[in-house]
Amino acid sequence: MNPNKKPTTFIKIYVLISLLFATNCLLYYFASISLRGYYSDVVLFWFWLTTSFIVIIVYWKNILAKLLLASLLLTLAMSIIAMMIPFYALLNATTPLGLRTTREISPKYRAQIVEYSPMAPPSLEVIKTYGIVERRLFKNTSRQLLNDNMNVKINTATGIVFNSETNSTITLTLRYPGNQKAFTFNKSTGDIVQ
Repeated sequence: MNPNKKPTTFIKIYVLISLLFATNCLLYYFASISLRGYYSDVVLFWFWLTTSFIVIIVYWKNILAKLLLASLLLTLAMSIIAMMIPFYALLNATTPLGLRTTREISPKYRAQIVEYSPMAPPSLEVIKTYGIVERRLFKNTSRQLLNDNMNVKINTATGIVFNSETNSTITLTLRYPGNQKAFTFNKSTGDIVQ
């Protein structure tokens, strides 16, 4: 690959991967929509990061490659400066470290317990699949569980079972060591229905 030529096929592929990655990030941030499955987003991130470093190495003499490296290093440094909280969130979101458990609970729903931040408790996410994309219906944290039993929290759950659903609610059973408890969640807010 000659860096002095017009954009090569590799650069076109890199731009396409970057656009796909940026679109995936924007859709997740604004509409809770992402590629299907937990690991597809992780693989897309690492594929984009790897191709970014390949572009930097191959096109090192170009000023844009140096700016790309500087922006990646600046992002990493800024995430570490803030008590490493953004760094851990980035690390947990882009590796399997943030996933505690995931389970396909029905043909159209998947549930997962994730922990993206060291400052926030784990959360239960229920996700509805639409072909190759999926949309997060709701997110619920342990603080929202209406239970005085300290053992009945999201972070101690060992399994998730789908019970039933209506137009506005979904009922799941969270399994714990030696115990299980059913919760009915509002699909739009994630709040527990009394």
